[in-house]
This record gives sequence, structure tokens and C-alpha cells, in this order.
Amino acid sequence: MVYRNLNHLVTFAALAEVGSFAGAARRLRLPTSTVSEHVAALEKNLGVQLVIRTTRQNRLTEAGQLLARGAARMVQEVSETLANVEAHVAQPTGILRLSLPFAFAADIVGPAVGRFAALYPGIRLEIAVSNQIEDLIAGGFDLAVRIGLLEDSSLIRRSLGTMSQDIVASPAYLSARGRPQTIAALAGHCIAGFKPEMNLSLRGPDGPVGVTLAAQVAVNDPKTLVAVIHGGGGIGVIPRFLSQESLDEGTLEIVLPEYRPAPAEMSIVHYGAAGANSRADLFATFLQAEVQRRWSGMRS
Repeated sequence: MVYRNLNHLVTFAALAEVGSFAGAARRLRLPTSTVSEHVAALEKNLGVQLVIRTTRQNRLTEAGQLLARGAARMVQEVSETLANVEAHVAQPTGILRLSLPFAFAADIVGPAVGRFAALYPGIRLEIAVSNQIEDLIAGGFDLAVRIGLLEDSSLIRRSLGTMSQDIVASPAYLSARGRPQTIAALAGHCIAGFKPEMNLSLRGPDGPVGVTLAAQVAVNDPKTLVAVIHGGGGIGVIPRFLSQESLDEGTLEIVLPEYRPAPAEMSIVHYGAAGANSRADLFATFLQAEVQRRWSGMRS
């Protein structure tokens, strides 16, 4: 038998402990009539008398004593469980599994991990780094960072903002091959990109422009692409957070500065309702602040 109104058992446990309906009512901050109703409902559902009521005192029957012991244990266990949950929320513990792209993990998350660990020493991070779109459920991941448009509409998304990108090349390459003056001129240059064929959406002085370029060098990792371009391997589009230092130092230069690639959307994604995993919520909030801090220091 499953008794569905556990409030009645809480009321009965209080009655058994203090010995009177009025005392139980004071402890639970309920009207005395409500305490009587709860006990009467218990007796009706169980089909047994639990309390012998007289004008002078109340005495538990044998069945009442048996129920009182069980109800007291239940109240104690529930109280301890609630206290554990509150402590977990206040200072969460456990493993948090993350799926991150290579460059984002190395340049954004990696340097910030120490600060997160200091804030939440009870959380153990397990970071899987890949440029492939990982299945969160199959991989056992709590959350992931995705760059670009989301294809899985069942994922819950939290925005990380947008990632600026630039068309760049090394001074050595531009000195040897010349600097393109138009979008059309890019077709005559060595292009390095993430795919053999690149479809670029650019914002130009006269509005949006689309261009398709064949890449002579195709690399599936942003940091390797940066190394290729640094080495004079061609012109390419790379995220600003990877090019900023090189642009400042002059080891990379922006090509066709009047044309800017469309910013890429960045998202934190997970399954399940917000708040269901306190560790994931804490890390998502921390990462949003970290990205905002990093982006605020970059030139536009």
C-alpha cells in the first residue's frame, strides 16, 4: 500500500512525540482541527484506530506506536535529505563532463579553469576536446560549447555571444604574393580554410556579400590553421581571439579590412531544464562571464 499524503504522517509523528493534538498543532503551526483531520484520515485509510482519545489524555494504540516509529524515521530521513540537497546547492560536488572545441578549450577555458576550481573545489572537471560535434547523451556530457548554428533543436541553449572573425595573412605572404584589393582578387591567392570549399558571408561597405573560395590548404583545427597562415601558407579567416595577439604584434595583418566575415554564434548547450544540474549551471554562468571579460579586451 502506498499512502499518498505524507503530510498526514508528518502530523502523526509530531502528535506521537508531543503527546497532544494541541501540542502537535503548535509545533506544526496548524489549527488543532487540521491535526485531528489528518489523524482521522490516517485511521480511515488504514482501517485501524491509532489514538485512544479521552478528555484527559491521548494514548497511542499498538498500531499507533508501530506507525509512530516509522513516521519518526521518515521525518528524520526527509529532513536529512533536504539538508543534504541544500548543502549540495550551496557548495555543489561531483563530476562535470564538458565537450569543447580544441581552440576554445585551449585559449578560453584552459586559462580560466584554475579560477573555477578555486571557487568550487568540490566540482571535478572532465574536459573532452574535439572539433567533432559530440553526442551529449552517448558521451555522458553535462554540457558542450558549440560554434555556429545549432542543428539539434532539442538542446537547451545559453548564448555566449558572437565570435568576431578576420581575413588575415602574414606580412611575408603579402609581400611575396601581393595584397588583394577586391573580393574577386581572393580567387587568385592561396586560400587556407577549415574546408576544401569555403562559403563566406561578408559585410562590406555596400552591404552583405557572399563569396565561395576553393581552399588550397584545408585544416580542421583553428590553431593549426593559424600556424599555417603564420608560416606564409595563405590567406584565411580565423577567430579574433586567436588572431588578436598576432595582429597587435604585426605578425598577421588584416586583408580587405572593409570586408568583415559575419560573426559566428557561440552557445553553451545541454539537455534538460535549466537548474536541473547545479554544476552545469555554475560553469555556464562562469564561462559567460569569462568570455565577456576576454571579448571586452579585444579591439573591434
